[in-house]
Parts: sequence; structure tokens; C-alpha cells
Amino acid sequence: MELSQNKRVADMNYFELIAWLGIGSSHPGGFPATKQNLAVLQILPNDYVLDAGCGSGLTACYLAKTIGCKVMGIDINSQMIEKARIRAEKEGVSHLVEFNIANVYELPFADNKFDIVIGESITVFLDKVKVYREFFRVLKPEGRIADLEMALLKELPVNLRHQMEDCFGAGTNPLSFEEWHNCLAEAGFQDVEIKNPQALKDNGNIVMNELKKDWVLIKDLTNKIKRQPTLLPRLQKNAGFMKRNRSYFGFGLIYGRKPTPVKLGFKDWVRKVIFRKNLAVLSSI
Repeated sequence: MELSQNKRVADMNYFELIAWLGIGSSHPGGFPATKQNLAVLQILPNDYVLDAGCGSGLTACYLAKTIGCKVMGIDINSQMIEKARIRAEKEGVSHLVEFNIANVYELPFADNKFDIVIGESITVFLDKVKVYREFFRVLKPEGRIADLEMALLKELPVNLRHQMEDCFGAGTNPLSFEEWHNCLAEAGFQDVEIKNPQALKDNGNIVMNELKKDWVLIKDLTNKIKRQPTLLPRLQKNAGFMKRNRSYFGFGLIYGRKPTPVKLGFKDWVRKVIFRKNLAVLSSI
């Protein structure tokens, strides 16, 4: 998805706006939540990590610098990938981190490739089980998924749901923690749990806060505000909705493990073959 430099902020959807700004930590809790979650994952230097929806590469580069593991970062937006590659080069981790354009619904990777898949506030906008099944496919047996997502703490009234979709897009669909748990289990994961569940705090405008802290983004923020005077009101609108209604929302790390396939013994294999033959006979009657 390419964005024209002349496209108005008012005409951008939420994904386009975040991509245009180049933000990598607009998720609930911001980068402090990222570091909190990575700490509990205990990622090892020899792990191969897929950062799905990597944005401008902030998390991927942090992993490479602090742990020394290999990271594959993917994003559907080419502008994000360009910013991520610049970040990796300037932070001296290009030998550990690779960034490519890819769609999480159809990952361009072989089965059983990664030790860990991490995501940060992308699945909330997508078909959750479909995405999780694709993550399941590319994970090695015993590989882990860790997806930081927004959750509903109580039912969201219809009028507030409409306002939320107006701010963040029609596909925005946070679930309860129980529903998030069930989606991961339905995709085949085991040992599913919600790590670091917490209520959404009033941290002001998360997007603006993250922009100000990120050296890759701050240098052109002033120029963008000058070129697009509606930028600040748009960001304030989104932040205002979350501030007014934060009691409905929380977030946590949706976590699970891909099990090792069970190997059938000879007797189990014979029973399975006989069962299939009997089923075929019954189907033909």
C-alpha cells in the first residue's frame, strides 16, 4: 500500500495514518508494554523470531540489540518496511534483522520455520482464527505465539462501537480475554493463557507519545504537522475516544504453544486404517 504525499489526513484510514507517520508502537501500553512482554517470553539468542506487523522495526531491532537473536520482520506496508530497514542499518543490527513486505494471511514462509511469532495490535483488525492458523503453520513444533492485543473488559454499547470503528476502522474488533483465548485454542495452540493482563491506563495520546520518543520519526513530525494541519485534531480525536471510554478496554499478551505432533504406534496406525475403511464402506451404503 503506497500513500501519496498529497493525500489528506482526513482521507486516510487508521492503517494508512500509522504507516504515514511510521509509528511502530501505537499499540496499548506502548513500548513499555512491549518490553514487559518480551521479558516474560525469555527469548534466547538462537531463537528465530517472526515479528508480524513489524511497523517501523522498533521491536525487531530492540530484540536483535538486546538478545542477539535473528528476527524476520514483515509488514504489508512498503513505507514501514523502508523505515524499518533504515532503523536496522543505523542501529547496527542489519546482520540479524531482515524486513520484507508480506500479508499475515498468506505468509511467504515454509512450515515449521520460526521458534516464536510475535504480534502487536494487528490481529484486532483481522480475521483472528485465520491469522492464528497461519502463525501456527510457520511455527516449529513447540514454537510459541505471543500477540499483544486490546481486549474488552465489558460489553461495548452499540453507539460506542460505532465511534470506535469511526476512529480506528470498520474492522476493529477487540474481544474479551476469554474470546481471545478461544481463538488461539481453535487455531490449534495449547497451553493458551493471557500473560500480563491489565486495564487500559490514561497515558495521554499514545501515538504522539511514541512519535516523540522515536528518533526515526521525530525528525519529520514537525514538517508533517505543517503540511497537514488536520493531523493533530485527528490524533486527538482517536486519543479522546480511548480516554473517555478506557474503562471498557484492557490489553494482554495472547500466548500459546504449538504442540509436537503425536507419532502413532503400529497398533494405532492399524486401527486408523481400519476405521477409515469402515467409514468408506458406510459412506457408500
